[in-house]
Amino acid sequence: MITKNAKPGDPLPEIEKEIDQDRIMAWARISGDFNRLHVDPAFAAKTRFKGTIAHGPLSLAFLNQLMVSCFGAHWVRGGKLLDVRFVAPIRPGDRIRIGGTILAVREEGPAIFAECDLFIEKAKGEKAVVGRAVSRIDGL
Repeated sequence: MITKNAKPGDPLPEIEKEIDQDRIMAWARISGDFNRLHVDPAFAAKTRFKGTIAHGPLSLAFLNQLMVSCFGAHWVRGGKLLDVRFVAPIRPGDRIRIGGTILAVREEGPAIFAECDLFIEKAKGEKAVVGRAVSRIDGL
């Protein structure tokens, strides 16, 4: 858990995930998003992506999982994802790393906040998702 002793440059503990078509299908069922680009390999093979890709909100869920693991209730009670960009598709067969770094720690009145740089990275360091987040790190 990240504490008020955090400082810029501190890494966030990373999470790794294996992405396969079953995980993508599970997200489709949970979200109700059955866009053929995600769930129909034959259709998706004919698109510019040349195969199915994971849903963007699945990546957001992974970023939220990371932030909950780092900031717990502080994240749930008001953390914010900011400037998230999807820069490369995540595909079945990808092994991804979800992580980040503390960019700044600042006081706002009695509260202390951490601003974080976040990423989801594929093999060989290719970024798939980048963004920032802000979470309180003291008190409730």
